[in-house]
Amino acid sequence: MHGYQRSSGIERLDRGMNRLQDRGGSLDHDRDNIRIVVQQVPAEHKKERTFSYLPWPVKLLLKFGLFAAVMSSIFVLPNYLDCRNQQESGMFYYGMTVSACTRQNVYGQIGTTQKRFEDIARAIGAR
Repeated sequence: MHGYQRSSGIERLDRGMNRLQDRGGSLDHDRDNIRIVVQQVPAEHKKERTFSYLPWPVKLLLKFGLFAAVMSSIFVLPNYLDCRNQQESGMFYYGMTVSACTRQNVYGQIGTTQKRFEDIARAIGAR
């Protein structure tokens, strides 16, 4: 027993050996006694996050909303800004809007990426 803190395991009861000598008792009285101590380890204090107090639908919305915002800023925002610049410089066809231009550019980017993956798959399959 280190510092009189209990833990799980087997311990000897020889801590009172010197007290018995002082009182005139025998040395071998408590020396060979063994006790089994079973105790749970105290739980560590964990700092709770503010996110843990939110209900699960809000957590789910935050996780997917953040993912959607990042993905749209990576793929849609550059195309939108490009279309805005084209509109300001007068490079649009008659009746073309910024949203139609953005949609056309995003679909073109998705098609180009899909074609690249198909070409890579064909190159791997041709080996």
